[in-house]
Amino acid sequence: MSRLIIIGASGHGKVIADIAARCGYTDIAFLDDNPNIRECMGYPVIGKVKGAKEYPGAKFIVAIGNPEIRQKIQEQLEIGKGIVVMARRMAA
Repeated sequence: MSRLIIIGASGHGKVIADIAARCGYTDIAFLDDNPNIRECMGYPVIGKVKGAKEYPGAKFIVAIGNPEIRQKIQEQLEIGKGIVVMARRMAA
């Protein structure tokens, strides 16, 4: 699987990282503008949100709770056009 970069290393980002790991993603990283956050859920924070374009082969998920900010980031970075599938059977 390709690298998964989660934008937002707080509540929503933690949930996404947990789901991604359960679905087999092993190369997970975060982007966050808070300089005090260096890791999240054991995964590294590799830079600020504006640095997303430095990772052209990665898949991105914007995990920001505020819908206005989330939409603004998606529009600025032109992401959200593809689909990241995280399918896993959770119940028997």
